[in-house]
Amino acid sequence: MMYEYDQAAWHTTDRFNEDIVKRGSTREQIEAQGAQGYIVEPGDAGALTTTFFGVRDNRRFAIARYARSASGQISGGFVEPDSDSKLSPLADRMVDARSKAISEMATPNHGLCSPTQANSLVLPPDTEGVVSVYILTSTEVAGIYPAGGHYRFDYDADGKKISERRFMNTCFPLDTREKDGKAPEMVFLTHLLDPQPTEIHAFVSRNIPVPMAIGTIANKRIWGVSRGHIEYIEDIEEKN
Repeated sequence: MMYEYDQAAWHTTDRFNEDIVKRGSTREQIEAQGAQGYIVEPGDAGALTTTFFGVRDNRRFAIARYARSASGQISGGFVEPDSDSKLSPLADRMVDARSKAISEMATPNHGLCSPTQANSLVLPPDTEGVVSVYILTSTEVAGIYPAGGHYRFDYDADGKKISERRFMNTCFPLDTREKDGKAPEMVFLTHLLDPQPTEIHAFVSRNIPVPMAIGTIANKRIWGVSRGHIEYIEDIEEKN
C-alpha cells in the first residue's frame, strides 16, 4: 500500500509538471499563487487520487487533481475556475496529520540520514480510524538507498498523536552499485527493534534492484525480503 501511494504521487507529479509547462507557466509561478503540496487519497474503482493544493485566505483549495488507475493510467488536470476546488474532508485530515508529523520531526531525536529533503507518505485511515504518516529519508546518491532514518506517526480520528516509532537506530545505507564491474546479488542487514521485518523493509525492497537478507537479533532468525514479499528463511545457528 505504501508503494502504491508513493508511485501515485511520483507519476502524477510528473504529469502535473508537464501540464504546468503546457499552460505556459512555471512551477515557481504556481507556488507564488499559493501552491503548498499534494495529498494522495483513495479514489473510485481502485484508483488513487492525487490533489495538488494551495492555501488562500487560510483555506486549502485544489489546484489540480489526477487519478491513477490500478493499471497505472493517469487522467485529470488543472481544476477549472468554475469547478469545486474544495479538498475532501479525508484529504484535509490527511494533510493535517502530515503537518503535525513534520512538526514532530523538528523536535530532538528525529534525525534523518541524508541532508536532502525528506519524503512524506500518508495513508488513509485504517480499520480503527488511524491515519499513519511516514517521514522517510530520501536518497542522496544514486544506487545507495537508506534503510534507516524512517519514522511513522499515528493519529486518531480526533487528530491526536497516539504513537510514533523509528524503524532503525542507525542509517544503514544499502549500496547496490556495481563494484569492479559486478553488481551485488543481495544485501544483508541486521534488525534490532522487531522480531520480524517491518513495512519499511518491504517498502525499501521495492525500491532497490536486489533482494535483502535480514537478521533479526532478538530471535536469531534470517528473513528474505524481495519486491515487498517477506519470507522466513531459517534460524541463526550459534557456534560454540
